[in-house]
Amino acid sequence: MYQKIKKLCKKNHISIYRLEKDLGISTGSISKWGKSIPRADTLLKVANYFKISIEELLEAKEE
Repeated sequence: MYQKIKKLCKKNHISIYRLEKDLGISTGSISKWGKSIPRADTLLKVANYFKISIEELLEAKEE
């Protein structure tokens, strides 16, 4: 999931740090998602930020 979010950030010209700040989550949280699963409400925040569904965010297929 981390790689997908990283690609979304790159596509939208923002850093992971900026995304974390904009969403009000702790710095470094997103990078930990490669090893842990974020809370559902946080996933929803990320999906809404990028205007995609949670399903799209969780898709195994990487673009």
